[in-house]
Amino acid sequence: MRRLLVYPLSHNTMPLVRYAGMLSDYDEVIPVVEKAGIGLAGRDASHIDGGSLCGAAISDEFEGGLCSADTVLLTDEISDMGTCPKLLAMIKNEGKGVILCGDFSELGGIEGENVESLSHPGYTAEVKPDGSLSKIRVPVVVVMGQGQQCNKFDIQLGLRAKLLGLGYNVAQVGTKLYSPLFGFHALPQLPALPLWKKIMLYNRFFREVVDREDPDVLIVGAPGGIMPINEWHNELFGETAIAVSKSLSPDVTVMSTYLFDVDDSFMTDTRNYLKYALGAPLDHLHLSNTRLYIEQDMKTISYMRTNYSDALGGQGKTSASIFNVFSTEASDAVYESIVMQLQGNIEVL
Repeated sequence: MRRLLVYPLSHNTMPLVRYAGMLSDYDEVIPVVEKAGIGLAGRDASHIDGGSLCGAAISDEFEGGLCSADTVLLTDEISDMGTCPKLLAMIKNEGKGVILCGDFSELGGIEGENVESLSHPGYTAEVKPDGSLSKIRVPVVVVMGQGQQCNKFDIQLGLRAKLLGLGYNVAQVGTKLYSPLFGFHALPQLPALPLWKKIMLYNRFFREVVDREDPDVLIVGAPGGIMPINEWHNELFGETAIAVSKSLSPDVTVMSTYLFDVDDSFMTDTRNYLKYALGAPLDHLHLSNTRLYIEQDMKTISYMRTNYSDALGGQGKTSASIFNVFSTEASDAVYESIVMQLQGNIEVL
């Protein structure tokens, strides 16, 4: 049995713990928080994301977890990067492998036969402004969201598990740097380019993935938000989501939002925005269990996780169908609906 130690455990790394059974090369994940003595040790890791119980106990002992691990994944969320040389020395002394996820450039070159780095992949190709977009020859599902930390990656993994379980060949491009640990691609990060060029490059990239893997369906996660939250938090004005969506012309779109009382007016406005700004339909709305708080200065935002049952009761004043990914019953119903939507375009294996 191969074990992966994840450090530090956070909302960003929780999918590695919750969906450990979907990892390509590991059978178990050891979740370790950065701060000891704050009452998290021994608690179920679901305390971090507010989801259903996941059966993995949180640890606050890096050294103890290291003894049981085969590989350690370190992310650049470590609050004091100055502690990394000590952590890396401990890992090396124990003869364990290490995966660096994110930007560790301030530490200089970190080399070794047991060191793997996961950073934003790049992508280049020759494209012209008068060129036409290639039609993606398989059905496309795009998962996008209102902003950061609203469970987009959880939805991507849940839908992937459903389709693989039904025997479909799934090509996928995800929103997390560590997507390759689940057996699919991380979305390339493009440099500062005109929007038309980003659309063309993403289209070329997705077409190459489909041509190479010959899947039945393509799932793509769009990072960030679809529009600014406010003048201080612009989510890159939704440009990445716009570029991804317009490059694909999605057959199905799952939109995730922060937790609040949704009404029919919000549904109408969101549906129109997706249609006219992103060229995407609004098929399913996901209500996350993350509340977004904006301080009075408008410059500071924070995220607060609640229990996922709060999201199940947050349908508010709308007749629209809303789900939360941590409810097995609700999410499975949505995944079944997506399969039904796509069945006319998917050749059953």
